[in-house]
Amino acid sequence: MTRRELDVPRATRTALDAFALLSKKWHPVVVAALHHHGSLGFNGLLEAIPDLSGKVLTDTLEALRDAGLVDRTVVSESPLRVEYELTEAGADLEPIFDDLGAWGERYLGAATPTILLADADRRITDLYGQWLTDRYTVARAHTAADVDRYLREPIDVVVYDEGLPGVSAADVPAAVGADCRTILLLGDRPELDLLEVDCDDVRRKPIVRETLLEAIDDQLRRRGESADDRERASLAAKRSLLESVYSRDHLTRQAAYRDLESRLEALADALTE
Repeated sequence: MTRRELDVPRATRTALDAFALLSKKWHPVVVAALHHHGSLGFNGLLEAIPDLSGKVLTDTLEALRDAGLVDRTVVSESPLRVEYELTEAGADLEPIFDDLGAWGERYLGAATPTILLADADRRITDLYGQWLTDRYTVARAHTAADVDRYLREPIDVVVYDEGLPGVSAADVPAAVGADCRTILLLGDRPELDLLEVDCDDVRRKPIVRETLLEAIDDQLRRRGESADDRERASLAAKRSLLESVYSRDHLTRQAAYRDLESRLEALADALTE
């Protein structure tokens, strides 16, 4: 009897083959651990993955090597020490994990705020992600295409680096929409043109865990505030950063800073009326 194939497009059949490979209980867990930690030895993987036995890990690594997702490198012959790392094919699964995580939070999980971390340096987004994952759903964007793709989904707060290639810091707030809060991270000494960027908050790198969590929590807490309150908080954050870098005398000689002061005074007056 001739075996019939599933009547779906070829690309869908290939996707089903990929699902079959990763549907084994420990296969995606090992790939995820290597995504997160980089190369690890055998004992390092056992330590990173709870409840996994040595025999099952051996079998899983062998299957993933056969599938071309994991490489094994002998670091030392005597005593024998090996390390495992993802191949290019394995590393290319990372955005798929991110997309599945976002899908799961959207359709399967509780209503947890989603934070988009946008920085060209993956080490930075990995570090920030470690700080945030126990509180939020975290998405990571490393290119302009990544940012565009994620902004099509509901995002609560975008934390983005001013130097992300192909992304204008001034364009991000308009792209995310009024319901999303924005935190701009500056790697260099801020200039007065910062005042032209319509972000909700601005912080200077390097940033520590407590500061990042405080900034995100503040933005989430302020959702639903009036447009005037939102503008006032944004201008106050920019003024605070500029005053931490430049002297008061220097700033008051700048027309842009004087306009900032005038705008803040007008907003304060409006709140008291």
